[in-house]
Amino acid sequence: MKKLVIGSLTAALVISGGIGIALADDDNLNLSKTQSEKLIGIEKAKEVALKEAKGTIESVELEKNNGNTFYEVDIDGEKSKEYEVRVDAYNAKVLNVREDNNDQDDDDDDDDERDNVASNTKLITEAKAIEIAQKQTKGTLSEIKLDSDDGRYEYEIELRTAKGKAEFTIDASTGEILESELDNEDDDRYDD
Repeated sequence: MKKLVIGSLTAALVISGGIGIALADDDNLNLSKTQSEKLIGIEKAKEVALKEAKGTIESVELEKNNGNTFYEVDIDGEKSKEYEVRVDAYNAKVLNVREDNNDQDDDDDDDDERDNVASNTKLITEAKAIEIAQKQTKGTLSEIKLDSDDGRYEYEIELRTAKGKAEFTIDASTGEILESELDNEDDDRYDD
């Protein structure tokens, strides 16, 4: 009789353990589905944002806030208006659009300078700037910004790498790398 009870208990434990493992595998499957979702990419984010606010894209950044991953697209609109459009990084839904009227903004001089530089200078494309950065370091584009500095246009590019991030400043006229910085997130020796 003792053998029968022990055998029954053993069988019950094996069966319940198998069910527990099966349920755990289902949880891992759902987790891996979430992790394997693909980002829509910067080009798609720009396309979606420009449907919400007309203008010229100033910058695109991949952001994570409160568990949400989104692209923050800054757009210079008409009549000194600026827009910030947040686009979900996985499904391309617009999360919000914020309008900022910059009539009193001191940056208008910078905008005029930027317009003069743009109209008088042939710039390399964003795609070419990204290609230049990715030739230096393998990574996924997480941020790109076209900025005017000392009368010249520069692309500021951030790539996510396997070990952290890489930042590049590239002359938008010549394609020359002006600055590069590699940040290894695993190396905390010099963070203090």
